[in-house]
Formats: sequence, structure tokens, C-alpha cells
Amino acid sequence: MSESNEQILKFAPFESFVSPTFWHKLAELKLDYDRLSDAERSVFGHYTNRKASGCLLEVDYSAYNSAAQPPKFSHAAVGTIYNKNTIEEFKALDKTALLAAEGKRLLADMKNGRVLNDASLLTRFTVLSFADLKSHSYYYWFAFPCPLTPTLRLHCDPLRLKDLPESSRYIDAICALPAESQNFFILYANEEQMLWETRSLSRFNEQEAEHYYYCFADPSEYENPAWLMRNYVAFLLQQCPQLVGQTLKFMGLRYDQQMQLDNSLIWQVSQAEPCDYEQVQFVGWELNRNGKMGPRMVNMRDSMDPAKLAENVINLNLKLMKWRLVPDLNLEILAATKCLLFGAGTLGCAVARNLLSWGFKHITLLDNGKVGYSNPVRQSLYTHADAVAGNRMKATTAASRLLEINPSTVSKGFVLEIPMPGHTIGESLRSQTEEHLKLIEEQVQAHDVIFLLTDSRESRWLPTLLGAAHEKIVINAALGFDSYLVMRHGSNREMVGDVNQEIDGLKCISGQQLGCYFCNDVTAPGNVSNQL
Repeated sequence: MSESNEQILKFAPFESFVSPTFWHKLAELKLDYDRLSDAERSVFGHYTNRKASGCLLEVDYSAYNSAAQPPKFSHAAVGTIYNKNTIEEFKALDKTALLAAEGKRLLADMKNGRVLNDASLLTRFTVLSFADLKSHSYYYWFAFPCPLTPTLRLHCDPLRLKDLPESSRYIDAICALPAESQNFFILYANEEQMLWETRSLSRFNEQEAEHYYYCFADPSEYENPAWLMRNYVAFLLQQCPQLVGQTLKFMGLRYDQQMQLDNSLIWQVSQAEPCDYEQVQFVGWELNRNGKMGPRMVNMRDSMDPAKLAENVINLNLKLMKWRLVPDLNLEILAATKCLLFGAGTLGCAVARNLLSWGFKHITLLDNGKVGYSNPVRQSLYTHADAVAGNRMKATTAASRLLEINPSTVSKGFVLEIPMPGHTIGESLRSQTEEHLKLIEEQVQAHDVIFLLTDSRESRWLPTLLGAAHEKIVINAALGFDSYLVMRHGSNREMVGDVNQEIDGLKCISGQQLGCYFCNDVTAPGNVSNQL
């Protein structure tokens, strides 16, 4: 190529490839850690020069790790994500200023020598995003900051590595270098001395520059080098201004499927003018799918399991309430707490639904009744079809309905009779009653909180005794025709969560001083059904 036919070297722009796991992890971090903060967060990406397709920079869930961990045959890229709280903030942010700020970080790393110790800093990217967690829509815009330096002149057509004399010596020297160090390095090739060796960027010697090939892992599949070479050139000329005007040889390493380097390309270029890095502008925003300057949007709803999708939305609402109203609320404890409900009627259905709404996931119901025609209008877990069936038990039906409402719920229903004072048990029912008693005690022992929600007073007697004996939290709720009662029973446990707690304007009684539903009785509970 004659001097008059010299061309301007063009670069293949990076294309972002975002794994769905990247957004799933972002949602998790936003809910559990960042919350209402929109502070920047460091992330990592990776690219490969093995049988490269396009010119891709990929990010996945591992992008949020504290240190870069690129997959095999890949190299790390260093990035920053700015995740905004609202779509208005996402749109209003000054994109030019953001790109300039990131570009100045890149230049600062070049000047202070950090790039010499960690060459991956030359492959920098930025993500501006907004996560609409309720609709699972993610708006994002990638940028690959690069200083707008003077153009590079290409002195000849690109050469293939296999076409160089003694090409095997070049390849042997490169392959002797560990794979993780092949992102940016220098290849010293002196044919007179028959010496080919690789050197790190920190060993640059201007006196030997004529023998240097500036090598980099090239993720481009095109004749043009990848975008990251722009920053490589800018770094070299910023570190050694004497190279301006000289012909520089850049080698883009490209492995094929068999891990051969034969088709790696070499570009001989020069930059005629120096660059004023104090006044330089920056480019690098990625084009959208329409080939225009603008963000992209992806909706992850279809890629998520419906049960997981429901769980995420439920958790989002709970965490929003926690952040704004009850900052000290421990949602993890609620989710792990096992609740046992005696009774699956009006109170049982209402309590079960409310437990679900507050994030409780382990709910067991005990009841012996069937769904009747009068139940669905008062008891929210049953339908008219349940009553028409005639044989649907409340406990098991309610448990299945809880699963329909929230598939991540662990719900069970047991059909059994609660032994009650004043209710005689015939000899024919003795063995069944003993089995039910054993099952009730097992369930009390297996759960953390007991709710007494039955429709008679005496049916609460045995659960009250078992709750006290096994030191469980017992919540009692009772409805009358014109009155109601809600109370927590006392506990003999040394720590019940509220010992010595003081609240202004409220008299606080510790759990050890509380009574139970039957503490003020002057007679033992009896059969109230014959009094109705």
C-alpha cells in the first residue's frame, strides 16, 4: 500500500451480551443491599478471542463478584454500573458527562501506572440502568469509554501471523505466556539475534521499540481490530510520546477452535499528531438494536419461573414496607417461622391469608370440618364448588389454596379432632383420639408459633397446655357475636424477644408476666355446645 493509498484504521465496536443471570443478580442486590441507594457499583465483564463471534463483551451473575473471574479462554474487563431508582432519573442523567467521568478514570489509570500492574483496566465499560422490579423490565445502556485521539494511519494491508518469516517462533513465544497474561503484552522479536520473547507492559524499553509487536487478545472476527485497541494505542502514546509519528506494529491474537494462532492479524499503523489528554473528549456509547444512539430494554418476565416471579414480587412489596415503615423488621425470620393454626374457619382463613401477606411461608392447619354452603362467603380460602363437592375437608382444602396463592408456601393440612374437656370419648374412638393427640403434640413441637382459632372455648384448652409445656409462642383470637379478643399467651422461656423493652407512652409487660386464655377462669372449661 503506497503512502497515497494509506487508509484510516477503523475499529470493530464492542457489542454487549447480557446474560439473564446478570439482571437476576442485580434485582437481588437492589432488594437486599442497595435498596434506595443509587450509588455506583463495580462490575466485571469478559471477552474471548477464541473463535470469536462478532466483537462481544459479556456480563453475567459473576459480574458482581469482588474480583474478576473470567471463564476459560476469556479475559476480564473492568466496569461500573449506575443503577437509577426511577426511569426519570435514568433519562435525565447527563450521558456526556457520565462518559467523560469514566473516560477520565481510564486516563488516570494510565497516568498513575495502574495499567502497568493490571492491563485489564484498558478494557473498561460502563452500564447505566434502571430496574423496574415490579414488571421485571430492565432499561440499560452500555458504554465503552475511549479518548477521541487523532486517527491512525494503516500503512499496509493486515498481515496474518502465519505469513511472517519464522512464524513458529512467534507462536512458541506467545504460547509460553500464561493464558491469563495474554490480554495485553509486548512481543520482542529480533531476527538478527534470533530472539523472540514476551514481555509485560511494565518492561517497555523505548530503545528496543523497533523490535516490538504490541500484542492483545482480539475478540473481533472482522478484518478490523476490536475497540479495545484504541485504548491500547492511547496508553502507549501517552506513556511514550516519542512513539508519535513512528510505525507501530499491533498484533491481535485470535485463536481458532483448535487453539491455533495462525490467523492472528498484524496492523502497522502510525499516529501523526500528538493528543492533548487534558482536553480530550471521549466516545463509546453503544448503539441500540435499531442502530441509533439510545438505550435498550429487556423484559425478564418470560424467562423466569412463575413461582419464582411471584416470590420476587411478594418480597419486593415486603421490603418496600420494611424500608419505609419498619426498618428493624427481620423478614428472614418471618419466612423461616413455622406457624400452626388450630382451626381453618373464618379466623383460620383470615389469619392464614394475613400470614402470607407478611411473608410467612410455613403454615400448617388443623381442623376436622368440611366446607359447607355457608362457608365461602365468610371464609376466604373456599369456593362454592368446594361446598357443592360435599366431601372437601377444610384443613386440606385451605392448605392447597395457600399453595395456589403463593407456590413457594410450605403448607399442610391435617384432618383431626381436638380432644376437649367436657366432651366424652367412647371406647370405639379411643385409639383414633390417641392418634390425633399424638399428631397434635408432634405438630406443636415442630412449629414455632401456635394460633388458637377454633370456634369453641374448650377446643383451645389442650393447645394452650401443649404450647406452655413446649414453650411455644401462642396467639389466641376469638370472635363473639358482638365482641372479639386477641391476646398472646405468656411464656416460661428466658428470652421471648421483648424482655426489658421500653416504649415511650406504653406500658410494656414481658412475656414471662403474661397470662393465658384460661388464667382468670374460676371453673374448668366444659362443653359449651349444649348451651347454644
